[in-house]
Amino acid sequence: MTTIKLTRQEMRTAAYTGVERNLHALSKNMTNLYGAPQRKTEWQNDVVGAIGEYAVAKFLNVYWNPAVEINLTDLPGDVGIYQVRTTGWPQGCLLMHPTDKDEAPFILAVVERNTVTLKGWLYGYEGKTLGELKEYDTYWVTQDKLHPIDRLP
Repeated sequence: MTTIKLTRQEMRTAAYTGVERNLHALSKNMTNLYGAPQRKTEWQNDVVGAIGEYAVAKFLNVYWNPAVEINLTDLPGDVGIYQVRTTGWPQGCLLMHPTDKDEAPFILAVVERNTVTLKGWLYGYEGKTLGELKEYDTYWVTQDKLHPIDRLP
């Protein structure tokens, strides 16, 4: 586990990116991914997701491309080759889907205010094997099944 603290400016940058992602989706009349019903937390998901990505980029000391109007499937990952899954729940799971790339490393980031804890990671194929398949074709992988973040490839 590794904890990253974001500054006010870093939080602002990530939060604005999340807002822009949501506005772009609204302008294109995009639907929720994976067949999930419309939720009341879409804004929160976009903002918290962007904060998690920013924190991973800071941890890795790499440039974060705050993709807004790019088809995300055209990118190798959210941060470089890494896929980032973010939650605001301290005991939250790494969520994966059958269409996720098997060879990609997926990182679980937990956001609490301006602190982001990187709980661990798995390759896509591992998450699909270790996770419990639940509604909307989503594999839920508990934190105890993740590789330590200090062993990230």
